[in-house]
Amino acid sequence: MDDAVGALAPPHPDGVALIAIGGYGRGDLSLYSDVDLMVLHALDDPSDVAAAVFRPLWDAGLRVGHAVRTVREAAGAAKESFDTQTTLLTGRLVTGDEELFTRLMSEVVGVTRARPLRRYLVSEERERRRKSPYLLMSTDVKNGRGGLRTLQGFEWERRREDLIGRFSTDHDKEEAESRETLLQVRNALHAVAGRAHDMFSPDYREQAARWLGEEPFDVATRLVEALETVDLLAARRWPEVIEDRPRRAWSRPAGRRRPGNGSERPGVERLVALLSSGEQGRVDFDRSWREGALAEVLPEWEVVRFLPQLAPFHEHPVASHLWRTVDEMMTLMEGGGHYAQVAAEVGDPGTLVLTGFLHDIGKGHGGDHSETGANTAEAVCRRMGLSEDVTRLITETVRHHLLLALTATRRDLDDPAVIDEVVATVGDLRTLHVLYLLTVADSRATGPAMWSPWKETLLRTLFIRCAARLEGREPATSAATREEVMALAAAAGVVATAASHLDGMPGDYLRGMEAEEVLWHLEVIAGIDGVSNIGVTGGDPAQTVVVAGWERPGFRRKVAEVLAANGIDVLEARLLGRSDGLLVDIFRARDDRIGGAVRPEKWDRVKTEIEAGLSGELDTTARLAGRASAYPSTPGSAPVARGSIDPATGDLLLTVRCADRIGRLAEILSVLEGCDLEIRLAKIDSRGGEVVDTFHVARRASGFDDIGELTERIAAAISR
Repeated sequence: MDDAVGALAPPHPDGVALIAIGGYGRGDLSLYSDVDLMVLHALDDPSDVAAAVFRPLWDAGLRVGHAVRTVREAAGAAKESFDTQTTLLTGRLVTGDEELFTRLMSEVVGVTRARPLRRYLVSEERERRRKSPYLLMSTDVKNGRGGLRTLQGFEWERRREDLIGRFSTDHDKEEAESRETLLQVRNALHAVAGRAHDMFSPDYREQAARWLGEEPFDVATRLVEALETVDLLAARRWPEVIEDRPRRAWSRPAGRRRPGNGSERPGVERLVALLSSGEQGRVDFDRSWREGALAEVLPEWEVVRFLPQLAPFHEHPVASHLWRTVDEMMTLMEGGGHYAQVAAEVGDPGTLVLTGFLHDIGKGHGGDHSETGANTAEAVCRRMGLSEDVTRLITETVRHHLLLALTATRRDLDDPAVIDEVVATVGDLRTLHVLYLLTVADSRATGPAMWSPWKETLLRTLFIRCAARLEGREPATSAATREEVMALAAAAGVVATAASHLDGMPGDYLRGMEAEEVLWHLEVIAGIDGVSNIGVTGGDPAQTVVVAGWERPGFRRKVAEVLAANGIDVLEARLLGRSDGLLVDIFRARDDRIGGAVRPEKWDRVKTEIEAGLSGELDTTARLAGRASAYPSTPGSAPVARGSIDPATGDLLLTVRCADRIGRLAEILSVLEGCDLEIRLAKIDSRGGEVVDTFHVARRASGFDDIGELTERIAAAISR
């Protein structure tokens, strides 16, 4: 670039200097960076010079940040703007009048002596931290937390000190290595995106790594280390960037055994206090770690310290996720309401904090991180001298920290056998309380894709039902009896209709049902004017939708296609069939853009399109394709379909993990319908670009019984 700019310089350079500024001045150009260039002049009319320099660069397709100024104008702009001041601090003469450039830098010295940079740089760093309280996997390597802009702040401050004649520290090895990594990753992202793209987003990670000749995991690990290093260097250089509000800190979990000889393992008492002290605690934790004070208590930290998480739904690297989980746990404890009451039942804040910090400590070792983490957590607890009860509590909670989330999003919570299975695994009420709080904190800390009002509702329902069983009470599940339904039917004058309906429905129809809901279903069925009818009730976090109609080929695929084509996100579906061929499908749904309730006029359109689709008057597949074409497809790993037998019900559980896209449910239902399978329940777990759909399929002699071939068919269908 210097050669190109030099070739454009005027033949008589007196009174004109071409100054590289910004990233060009620092030597930080990536493939699609702006080329920031200033024509510094002492001419009456610099327009010809400016045109001769800038026009060829524009014609070459470069993005040029351009300025044409005298020394006085440049100095005045620096006085008015910190951005201009920092830009000029690392200005570099490419070619031209050296004396003019020297005069400019003399002016810059005067400006920067009068306007210290520290307050400005600290303010910028604070803003980065407000936007990203924790390090991100999909980070902006230039402007994000721990990125190049922070390193540039270090350089501007050093340059200022040098210019005004003060001693400044040199780059240390960590800083230099971090800068090199960040620039490598940025350049790779530019290369594979074919434009200025600075986000380490899932779409480009693998391509960027291949461009660098490395594995994606290795590049991500180096990037996380660079981000973490720069972030901590900023906290050390500018301690005032940390603005944590004071929070309560607990010195130790309950059940701490104190050795009779007065000996204490180093760092034990300090650990929980550091964990509960917010961002300052993280900085102090790192300092203690580097000094070796925590190595005896927690040597396993070395494995997760810079460990990336490449799944799209993971918002943070492992270490940042653990720190955020602790903060989320403290928010639950201190925030009042339902979660604070559960925490009060536990009565041991220190144990809750420690459990949040250790729940993913098993990652990075391969295999089941829950099992590895449980073994590690037990070892840590014993090193700290915790009691057997607390050690067991933390160990078992770490071992089963995914249990509630997976059960809530994939199993039938209205099935008593599922509740019994969870209760048997958890064992006791106190473990359930800790596990529940950890599940909520972990989900919140994973990222927005893993937490929503709907998932919160599912988790709370599961917790309440399991707690009731552990307390010796019958869980308060919604399960109407035939007698309750018939009593309401008598009052409504539909006794015969209700009896016939109940006789024809599956045996588990009333599971999770209020008697009033059955009467509502009868109203929807009675309203069929043609081949189908729908009814909608409820609102946030999801609406309940009943689609009733007479069975015909592709019924459920077409319904799913119409819902998706109208921007309706299905969260859960119970798909029921009456013995006379009537289908009664019950969906929990929300608007896929804004969440919450779908507008009434949209439901009117859905009703019309379902009727037209089932009657053969509307090509629902084409209707769906029209909407899907307006949205970019989400790249992801190869789809995976697995089958297993539900130990509680004997149903076939089909789990399908794949990249999310409009119409996924319809694609899978098409395969299942084609195999003549009876689908009892479908649960959809969206995870930010990825979806995990779980289908509960009744095993029957007339159905498709080759699980391996079935999963292959599903994987093939959704790979198209």
